[in-house]
Amino acid sequence: MWLTFIDTPINEYDVRLVVEAPRGYCPHCRQHMVLRPTEVHPTRRMTIRLINTIARWMKEASAALVAKQLRLSESTVLRADKDALTLADKKAPINMDKRNFIIIDEKYLGHVRKFVTIVIDGYTGELLWLKEGKSEGSLSEFFAGLGDEQRADIKFVSIDRSNSYLSAVRKWLPHAAVSFDPFHLIANLNSAIDEVRRQICRDMEKGERQVMKGKRFLLLRWIESMNKDSRKILEELLTLNKPLSEAYLLKEEFRKFLKAETFRLAAAGFRKWILMARKSSLKPFNNLAETLTRNRRQVLHTLRYGLSSGRIEGVNSMISRILHKARGIPSIGYLRLKLRQRTSPDFARLI
Repeated sequence: MWLTFIDTPINEYDVRLVVEAPRGYCPHCRQHMVLRPTEVHPTRRMTIRLINTIARWMKEASAALVAKQLRLSESTVLRADKDALTLADKKAPINMDKRNFIIIDEKYLGHVRKFVTIVIDGYTGELLWLKEGKSEGSLSEFFAGLGDEQRADIKFVSIDRSNSYLSAVRKWLPHAAVSFDPFHLIANLNSAIDEVRRQICRDMEKGERQVMKGKRFLLLRWIESMNKDSRKILEELLTLNKPLSEAYLLKEEFRKFLKAETFRLAAAGFRKWILMARKSSLKPFNNLAETLTRNRRQVLHTLRYGLSSGRIEGVNSMISRILHKARGIPSIGYLRLKLRQRTSPDFARLI
């Protein structure tokens, strides 16, 4: 029988390949089968060359733009992209051997799909796991799929302060050093400062609140990144308000132990900060001190090993760009493939 396949267009000309495909009968399956050339997709009427071209273009461009350039529908482009990535995923499955350091985080995808749990290699940034949800079960499924030697290879784990993730890691990797990533520690600190600011605003008379208006990000910024005018405004603000001045002092002391040159200095700075926060008159900092005290071991691991979580934030930004270009992702499986294309060199070389 004769089959027609769509191939990559040449300039303004569309290309169609007409191929004679023999039809055979499989006595085991008891079905008739059409034997397709290896250069075409197993089920689509498209060549491998075309779907790989679409996948490469979709890495940089939107589905709408690729569809316009190839004179195809957006739905066809999205299906072809997923097909190319699926074939590459089968040829280059994720290898979990010798993974020494992993980073675990969650990402909010919107009100429909809510959260996904993400696991990446802490050194290379390669995606290792993507699962819908942010519960202990979402992460436990990843660990359950590993062999004993693969789990033993994981010596360091960086997570946010999610109790569900910490429970799963302690259950499956009791030998691993677990640390809280510095990004989330700073985020917790900023939340405490912001809560102090909001409380001050609530206690002010309506006419007095103007002095606090537009000062939120000024309080959260590092002082070395401010210009002369911003520093002057900050100094005036802290002079006028004692609780705010106390919160800012705690912020600067927090930064000191995070940036200490040695673990000994960092650990001493952390203990000093906990005492200062506990004695503070600011309830948000009292609560943060108690939380960090309960998770003291994880904070000290962060200070000892200095493992950065910058790669996971890069992956989170990457997800946002993918969702924008594709006008949403029809499935978590497709999102996983798109991230593999961008984070795994072995995977990308197959396309």
